[in-house]
Amino acid sequence: MKIRIVDIAKKAEVSAGTVDRYIHQRGKVSKKAAEKIQKAVKELGYEPDIMARNLALKKELKIICLLPDPKETKYWERPDAGIDKAIKELSSFKVLIEKIYFAPRVNAFNEACDHAIESKADGIIYVPIFFEESTLFAEKLTKLEIPFIHINIHHSEASPLSFIGQNAYDAGKVAASLCRMALRNNQEILITYISKEQQEYSHHHARIEGFVEFFENQNTQPTVHHLNLKVDEKDSIHENLLANFLSEHQNIKAIYVPNSRAYSIASILKKSKNTDKMIIGFDTLDANIQYMKEGIIDILIGQQSKSQGYNAIVLMFNAIFRKEKIAKTNHIPIDILNKENIDYYEGLMR
Repeated sequence: MKIRIVDIAKKAEVSAGTVDRYIHQRGKVSKKAAEKIQKAVKELGYEPDIMARNLALKKELKIICLLPDPKETKYWERPDAGIDKAIKELSSFKVLIEKIYFAPRVNAFNEACDHAIESKADGIIYVPIFFEESTLFAEKLTKLEIPFIHINIHHSEASPLSFIGQNAYDAGKVAASLCRMALRNNQEILITYISKEQQEYSHHHARIEGFVEFFENQNTQPTVHHLNLKVDEKDSIHENLLANFLSEHQNIKAIYVPNSRAYSIASILKKSKNTDKMIIGFDTLDANIQYMKEGIIDILIGQQSKSQGYNAIVLMFNAIFRKEKIAKTNHIPIDILNKENIDYYEGLMR
């Protein structure tokens, strides 16, 4: 049976007008009346008619998504596709969802943030890839009373409405536990990853911290080496640096890559015919999957990247349209993938 406003009013012992003002947020309602209505709504199992609410909207709601350009960083192709999926599903509502791409550089990020504010959005979803700039942007949004959600990178100090992504520290610990199973006595580990200038992201460091701390709490602690490679250098320099390092440290058995570019390390090892190392990396990029199927990358840790973009839109929609309270933290599962199960991974959402 459909629950009507008059039914709630009768149950709560208030007027139908008071219930209408409370449900549709059209005016002030006393705290006492609100509590009585909340109790009645819960007991009756009332759910608002969101289509009717949609028709009653005086203006179209606007959600802005700030996303690193997928053309520059392949990882963002899948979160971008998740946003497209949400846009399609919400197309019947008075909600405009726009995407603003930016190159993963500070100036481009700041310009995208300014553009988002100028657009007068009702809600903003963004990736806080630069700590200081993201903090300033969050402060501006808070002053303007614009709710915002973070995806992929956790920046709790900014107090977002919600965070959607993996627990990077725990993901590092999971990677370490997998490495431990592969190591024998006196074998060593190399932590290395290829990154661009200005891209020392906090979640990459958290993955390293979790990885290192895991071994610090073990009875036997393998030697862990670090080697950072910059993509701004020539490929030949990368190859020589890594090849020379492995030549000098021949006891290295496992290589841990705490970002999505495990394929770059795999490519170098394949060229040098040095593929007897265990490689653990992150994310289901096509290049990573290809090297996994060739047997060069052993394990990928997935984070259902497409669902991050999709869920961010849905949560923001629920918060500003349905007026629902959403969880402050929404952690994505830490998925362990190998070549035997990669084709069945729903996180790919092909």
